[in-house]
Amino acid sequence: MKNMAPKGFFNSIGLFQAPALTAGHRCMGMAALLGVCFVVTHLVSVVVTCVVSGFNWGAPAWVLDILGFLAGLFFVVQCWLSSNRTSADFRRGNVWISVWAFATLGARIIDTLMLFGVVKWSAVYVTPTGAVLWSNVVSEVAFGNAFTVTALVGALMLLLCPQDVDPLGGNEKQRLAGAEP
Repeated sequence: MKNMAPKGFFNSIGLFQAPALTAGHRCMGMAALLGVCFVVTHLVSVVVTCVVSGFNWGAPAWVLDILGFLAGLFFVVQCWLSSNRTSADFRRGNVWISVWAFATLGARIIDTLMLFGVVKWSAVYVTPTGAVLWSNVVSEVAFGNAFTVTALVGALMLLLCPQDVDPLGGNEKQRLAGAEP
Protein backbone atom coordinates (compact mmCIF):
# COMPACT_ATOMS: atom_id res chain seq x y z
CA MET A 1 0.00 0.00 0.00
CA LYS A 2 1.26 3.43 -0.93
CA ASN A 3 2.34 5.64 1.98
CA MET A 4 -0.29 8.38 2.01
CA ALA A 5 0.77 11.77 3.34
CA PRO A 6 -1.60 13.35 5.88
CA LYS A 7 -2.82 15.98 3.41
CA GLY A 8 -3.54 13.27 0.82
CA PHE A 9 -5.36 11.23 3.44
CA PHE A 10 -7.54 14.16 4.49
CA ASN A 11 -8.25 14.96 0.83
CA SER A 12 -9.34 11.36 0.29
CA ILE A 13 -11.85 11.50 3.18
CA GLY A 14 -13.02 15.04 2.43
CA LEU A 15 -11.83 16.75 5.59
CA PHE A 16 -10.01 20.08 6.06
CA GLN A 17 -11.05 21.24 2.57
CA ALA A 18 -12.08 24.85 3.27
CA PRO A 19 -10.90 27.30 0.59
CA ALA A 20 -8.83 29.13 3.26
CA LEU A 21 -7.95 26.67 6.01
CA THR A 22 -7.91 28.68 9.26
CA ALA A 23 -7.37 27.65 12.87
CA GLY A 24 -11.16 27.53 13.29
CA HIS A 25 -11.47 25.14 10.35
CA ARG A 26 -8.71 22.97 11.80
CA CYS A 27 -10.57 22.86 15.15
CA MET A 28 -13.75 21.81 13.35
CA GLY A 29 -11.86 19.09 11.47
CA MET A 30 -10.33 17.84 14.71
CA ALA A 31 -13.77 17.94 16.33
CA ALA A 32 -15.09 15.80 13.47
CA LEU A 33 -12.29 13.25 13.97
CA LEU A 34 -12.83 13.22 17.75
CA GLY A 35 -16.55 12.87 17.10
CA VAL A 36 -15.97 9.81 14.92
CA CYS A 37 -13.90 8.33 17.77
CA PHE A 38 -16.74 9.16 20.18
CA VAL A 39 -19.36 7.49 17.96
CA VAL A 40 -17.30 4.31 17.55
CA THR A 41 -16.28 4.04 21.22
CA HIS A 42 -19.82 4.86 22.33
CA LEU A 43 -21.10 1.87 20.38
CA VAL A 44 -18.39 -0.25 22.01
CA SER A 45 -19.40 1.00 25.47
CA VAL A 46 -23.04 0.07 24.79
CA VAL A 47 -21.98 -3.45 23.77
CA VAL A 48 -19.73 -3.78 26.84
CA THR A 49 -22.52 -2.55 29.11
CA CYS A 50 -25.06 -4.96 27.60
CA VAL A 51 -22.66 -7.92 27.84
CA VAL A 52 -21.62 -7.17 31.43
CA SER A 53 -24.80 -5.69 32.92
CA GLY A 54 -27.58 -6.79 30.58
CA PHE A 55 -30.17 -4.73 28.75
CA ASN A 56 -32.25 -3.66 31.75
CA TRP A 57 -30.87 -0.14 32.17
CA GLY A 58 -34.27 1.45 32.54
CA ALA A 59 -36.07 3.69 30.08
CA PRO A 60 -34.44 7.01 31.13
CA ALA A 61 -30.92 5.63 30.64
CA TRP A 62 -31.76 4.13 27.24
CA VAL A 63 -33.53 7.28 26.03
CA LEU A 64 -30.72 9.59 27.16
CA ASP A 65 -28.10 7.26 25.69
CA ILE A 66 -29.78 6.98 22.29
CA LEU A 67 -30.55 10.70 22.07
CA GLY A 68 -26.97 11.61 23.04
CA PHE A 69 -25.57 9.18 20.49
CA LEU A 70 -27.80 10.46 17.66
CA ALA A 71 -27.05 14.11 18.51
CA GLY A 72 -23.33 13.32 18.59
CA LEU A 73 -23.54 11.55 15.22
CA PHE A 74 -25.44 14.47 13.68
CA PHE A 75 -22.92 17.00 14.96
CA VAL A 76 -19.98 14.93 13.71
CA VAL A 77 -21.42 15.49 10.24
CA GLN A 78 -21.94 19.21 10.93
CA CYS A 79 -18.33 19.63 12.16
CA TRP A 80 -17.11 17.72 9.11
CA LEU A 81 -19.06 20.06 6.82
CA SER A 82 -17.84 23.13 8.71
CA SER A 83 -14.20 22.14 8.19
CA ASN A 84 -14.83 22.23 4.43
CA ARG A 85 -16.78 25.47 3.97
CA THR A 86 -16.06 29.15 4.43
CA SER A 87 -17.16 30.62 7.73
CA ALA A 88 -19.66 32.83 5.90
CA ASP A 89 -21.18 29.94 3.93
CA PHE A 90 -21.59 27.75 7.02
CA ARG A 91 -22.43 30.49 9.55
CA ARG A 92 -25.85 29.04 10.40
CA GLY A 93 -24.34 25.57 10.88
CA ASN A 94 -21.66 27.00 13.15
CA VAL A 95 -24.34 28.73 15.23
CA TRP A 96 -26.08 25.37 15.72
CA ILE A 97 -22.79 23.64 16.52
CA SER A 98 -22.01 26.24 19.20
CA VAL A 99 -25.52 25.97 20.71
CA TRP A 100 -25.30 22.15 20.74
CA ALA A 101 -21.76 22.16 22.15
CA PHE A 102 -22.59 24.68 24.87
CA ALA A 103 -25.67 22.70 25.99
CA THR A 104 -23.82 19.40 25.70
CA LEU A 105 -20.91 20.70 27.76
CA GLY A 106 -23.21 21.01 30.79
CA ALA A 107 -24.56 17.50 30.24
CA ARG A 108 -21.03 16.13 29.82
CA ILE A 109 -19.91 17.68 33.11
CA ILE A 110 -22.83 16.04 34.93
CA ASP A 111 -22.23 12.74 33.11
CA THR A 112 -18.53 12.77 34.00
CA LEU A 113 -19.32 13.47 37.66
CA MET A 114 -21.90 10.66 37.63
CA LEU A 115 -19.45 8.21 36.05
CA PHE A 116 -16.95 8.83 38.84
CA GLY A 117 -19.63 8.66 41.54
CA VAL A 118 -19.37 12.31 42.57
CA VAL A 119 -23.01 12.93 41.58
CA LYS A 120 -25.61 10.23 42.23
CA TRP A 121 -28.77 10.19 40.12
CA SER A 122 -30.27 6.72 40.37
CA ALA A 123 -33.23 7.62 38.14
CA VAL A 124 -30.76 7.92 35.26
CA TYR A 125 -28.24 5.20 36.15
CA VAL A 126 -26.24 3.59 38.88
CA THR A 127 -22.53 4.41 38.88
CA PRO A 128 -20.85 1.71 36.77
CA THR A 129 -17.78 -0.28 37.76
CA GLY A 130 -15.13 -2.35 36.03
CA ALA A 131 -15.22 -2.71 32.25
CA VAL A 132 -18.48 -0.76 31.98
CA LEU A 133 -16.95 2.21 33.81
CA TRP A 134 -13.75 2.21 31.77
CA SER A 135 -15.48 1.82 28.41
CA ASN A 136 -17.62 4.83 29.35
CA VAL A 137 -14.58 6.80 30.54
CA VAL A 138 -12.96 6.31 27.13
CA SER A 139 -16.07 7.13 25.07
CA GLU A 140 -17.77 9.79 27.19
CA VAL A 141 -14.97 11.44 29.15
CA ALA A 142 -12.00 11.19 26.79
CA PHE A 143 -13.58 11.41 23.33
CA GLY A 144 -16.99 12.92 24.13
CA ASN A 145 -15.64 15.80 26.21
CA ALA A 146 -12.79 16.51 23.77
CA PHE A 147 -15.24 16.42 20.83
CA THR A 148 -17.61 18.86 22.53
CA VAL A 149 -14.95 21.35 23.66
CA THR A 150 -13.13 21.30 20.31
CA ALA A 151 -16.41 21.80 18.40
CA LEU A 152 -17.35 24.72 20.68
CA VAL A 153 -13.95 26.39 20.29
CA GLY A 154 -13.91 25.87 16.52
CA ALA A 155 -17.47 27.13 16.02
CA LEU A 156 -16.85 30.21 18.17
CA MET A 157 -13.62 30.96 16.30
CA LEU A 158 -15.44 30.76 12.96
CA LEU A 159 -18.33 32.87 14.25
CA LEU A 160 -16.52 35.54 16.28
CA CYS A 161 -13.19 35.94 14.52
CA PRO A 162 -13.37 34.35 11.07
CA GLN A 163 -9.92 34.59 9.53
CA ASP A 164 -11.14 33.52 6.09
CA VAL A 165 -13.12 36.72 5.55
CA ASP A 166 -11.55 39.91 4.26
CA PRO A 167 -12.57 42.90 6.42
CA LEU A 168 -13.49 44.70 3.19
CA GLY A 169 -16.09 42.08 2.29
CA GLY A 170 -14.43 39.47 0.07
CA ASN A 171 -13.29 36.09 1.22
CA GLU A 172 -9.64 35.22 1.75
CA LYS A 173 -9.41 32.99 -1.33
CA GLN A 174 -10.59 35.83 -3.56
CA ARG A 175 -8.13 38.25 -1.94
CA LEU A 176 -5.21 35.85 -2.38
CA ALA A 177 -6.16 35.24 -6.01
CA GLY A 178 -6.30 38.98 -6.64
CA ALA A 179 -9.97 38.85 -7.60
CA GLU A 180 -12.40 41.58 -6.70
CA PRO A 181 -14.93 40.63 -3.97
